[in-house]
Amino acid sequence: MALTESALKKLKDPDREKLIGDERGLYIRCYPSGRRTWLYRSRKGGSWKTRNLGEWPAVGLAEARNRAATLSKQVLPESATFGDLLDEWFQRRIEPRYKVTKNIEVYVTKGKDELGNLLLSNINTKRLTDVLIEYAKAAPIAANRCLSNWKLAFKYAVERGLIERSPLENTTSAVAGGDEKSRDRILSDEEIRALWADPHDHAPLLKFLLLTGLRISEAQSATHENLNGDTLHIPENKSGRPHWVHLSPLAKQLMGDHDGYLFAQRSNTAVQARLRNTAKLTWTPHDLRRTFATRLAGLGIDPLVIEKCLNHTLGGVLATYNRHTYEAERKEAAVLWAKEVQRIVGGGQ
Repeated sequence: MALTESALKKLKDPDREKLIGDERGLYIRCYPSGRRTWLYRSRKGGSWKTRNLGEWPAVGLAEARNRAATLSKQVLPESATFGDLLDEWFQRRIEPRYKVTKNIEVYVTKGKDELGNLLLSNINTKRLTDVLIEYAKAAPIAANRCLSNWKLAFKYAVERGLIERSPLENTTSAVAGGDEKSRDRILSDEEIRALWADPHDHAPLLKFLLLTGLRISEAQSATHENLNGDTLHIPENKSGRPHWVHLSPLAKQLMGDHDGYLFAQRSNTAVQARLRNTAKLTWTPHDLRRTFATRLAGLGIDPLVIEKCLNHTLGGVLATYNRHTYEAERKEAAVLWAKEVQRIVGGGQ
């Protein structure tokens, strides 16, 4: 039953300490001496955690309820679980920053399924790496990505004051992931022709990636509002930098309208699974980006221009002093590459 101020005034002093509940985890503790103390109680990981909210009547019922309501929406350091951390990190750091979050959701779900109920105060490096090592047996690359995302979540927990040190601070994929070999795969003319003849619904996105050098997440984050004539603006890439690409007529023909987005929202993992399991292809979406860069070099495009087309940061002295945007050169590169693709596919679309 909810408390009232008049009921509080009528409470008799108990023979021994007594808790009386209100709502939203709020309790008042009554002492034989007549002292009354507000408590917020929550149950996480199988045990009760309490927090003192002040003494009545200095803190009245309304104020105590406000404080309890605030705490009920927060993750308390002493009661936070790994699942709580992953949820809060995803909601505050991932969802506001990325249009496509399906890949990261996989690793959040993995953590919650395996270790979600463990208190952060009880979780340790071995428990985490045991899960990742097992994961790597079936999916080594996914295990590496999982490790990277969990490390970011624990870094957030340190910044939030939920823990003092990340249990994965010194953990690398050498222990808790799988071996990844660097790829040098580029598509042949025959494979480009096969892509242009592919009738499936994922083909327009893949063709667009080949023509622009964009990542899947960058292409899928773009909306029609980001389109200005022949220029597509990418508000933010995976490193938080803005980007733009010049669109040839061939590239513009591939765009659709999926609730305002140029392409349907498909995760990189889903597209790769489609290529691997259905199309039986031996290349990945990222190989399209490598093909784009390699073929531009073959057309005589300056390496600095290619780096700008890929939105890479220039290194060393160039990063400090070279502020040229290479706008005209990037447009020329996009036009030349589109003409080359049309030559390869025989003028088709």
